[in-house]
Amino acid sequence: MPFEARRRASRVRCLAAVCALALGSASLAGSVGALAHEQVSTSIGSYRTCPTAGPLSSKSRAALTAPFNEIESFRVLQGTTVWKTVASQLLVNRDKQKPCYGFSDTPEWTKVVSRIPTNVLAVQTNTDRTAALIYVSGLPGYLIETPKVFASFKPGDTYGIFRVATAPTVDTRPTHDFADKGAIGIFVNGVSMFNYTDTFAYANKGVWSYDANVAEALIVNSDISHATPSNLPQFPKSRGIFHNHQMSIRLLNELKDPYFSGRLAHSKLVGFVIDSYPIYGPLGYSSKDVSSGLKTLKSSYLKRTWTTTSMRGSNHRSSVPAWAVVGWDNSNATGTTLLNLFKKPKSDLLYADGKTDGPVVYEGKDERLSGEIKLLAGSVGLKRDPQGYVYWESPVSLPGGSKVATKNYLLKSSDLWGPDIDEAILPASYQAADKDKFYFKAKIGAFAEDYEFVAGYGDLDFYNGIDSLVPEHGTSIYHYVATFSGKVRDKARLSSASFPYFVGIQYKGVPDPFNARIDNSARTAYFLNGANASTTIFDVGVTGKDDQGKPVRGAVPEAWQKKLSED
Repeated sequence: MPFEARRRASRVRCLAAVCALALGSASLAGSVGALAHEQVSTSIGSYRTCPTAGPLSSKSRAALTAPFNEIESFRVLQGTTVWKTVASQLLVNRDKQKPCYGFSDTPEWTKVVSRIPTNVLAVQTNTDRTAALIYVSGLPGYLIETPKVFASFKPGDTYGIFRVATAPTVDTRPTHDFADKGAIGIFVNGVSMFNYTDTFAYANKGVWSYDANVAEALIVNSDISHATPSNLPQFPKSRGIFHNHQMSIRLLNELKDPYFSGRLAHSKLVGFVIDSYPIYGPLGYSSKDVSSGLKTLKSSYLKRTWTTTSMRGSNHRSSVPAWAVVGWDNSNATGTTLLNLFKKPKSDLLYADGKTDGPVVYEGKDERLSGEIKLLAGSVGLKRDPQGYVYWESPVSLPGGSKVATKNYLLKSSDLWGPDIDEAILPASYQAADKDKFYFKAKIGAFAEDYEFVAGYGDLDFYNGIDSLVPEHGTSIYHYVATFSGKVRDKARLSSASFPYFVGIQYKGVPDPFNARIDNSARTAYFLNGANASTTIFDVGVTGKDDQGKPVRGAVPEAWQKKLSED
């Protein structure tokens, strides 16, 4: 299989919807109630959850691995940055004698997940305590609800290992790495975060990347989560990675995040991105001190509604936003490739008429493009950038009342256009199955290129992060934000997750090579070359259940490393 095709397939994602969430108690069916006594669960709010999962602390010191379960060694560990900022923030499967296993609301899924231990299973640090290795199965300790459609995509044991450094590496390159490629990070409970896209392009033209939260709304549960396919011939083995493309409401509940309960307080740390920057819930400060006051931190991405006929556009997806052409900071103004996920040459996609001044002209045979140029030239006016590419502008009002002009770059052929606004289409990743079930309206927001980034429109930067006060640190730090549009008192706030949900088009920092590789050769080499430099501070000591339902005991780090080397 060609590399590009293999890349697209291996990174397939298929999430989610921005829809009203069912916040009532979830009913547990069939064999859930038959789980062994170790899976007795308590209730937080309206959701069942594992009773012994929680952060490592002085109260759970006995669960740590020797010598850290001894008071003096534990005190030394507590004084390290890796403990304060990473290890103690994780939701760990703490009861080694009666660990928690996955549980679902259907017998089909319970049969699979009830053999897999949940939450974070082991934590290691390097010798100088500047990084942590986090071992996960990828399953949460709360009820895993089965989606109504495509329930055959069952969660599996991901035996994942993530490396989080206490000092992320700032990316100083003009173009940072793109936030796609499957898991962009993990929640504190070890569940994978996937970004906004399924990495497919509409009609495979190199533009119009699907927003999975819109395109695949029918195949997720009420927490907007599901598993990747693991049993279809057109997809590679994925082990059924359970994940969210937007913030898990159940995790916000389990963490007792103030946004869940409607309290105005700083949100909790909810996870780590693969560049080691932390990600917090939606409530925070937009200043480096308390001067801004607490609020729902707002994304600076906004829908390009000006493409509609009511806003003097044409109702066609005939142009792409400026960030994809010149970059959010204009650093790609002289570049040769687009800065969307597909990075195609500008000359292959953008319209230029070969002139430097005067009216924009078109002399080809593409009647739709010809009509588009005439319409836009008459309604909003057309301009050329220094490279000769044609664009049109639309004003956007900033919160303070000033206006900025956004640029919309015209595509060179109507074959490159996206679907018309509200046209019924199929998501790319499911065109091979159950077509009648997956048609959806391509409303504005169905694609990443439906959004423009406007600095100052919201609180967050292009990467969907901010350097602002985080009280638990006692200072300002850079962190990503799981974005919502609703204010803390809005009744519908929990169903208002907003683009780009976790991370923007690109990462702020340099993704750790240990996390970013597609295959496992780098991870295997890491352990072969540096295993002695890793110290285990916690290990639940259970890797699953056997065919008789009995726990399989053994060191998780050793088992996970072996599985990755064999995968």
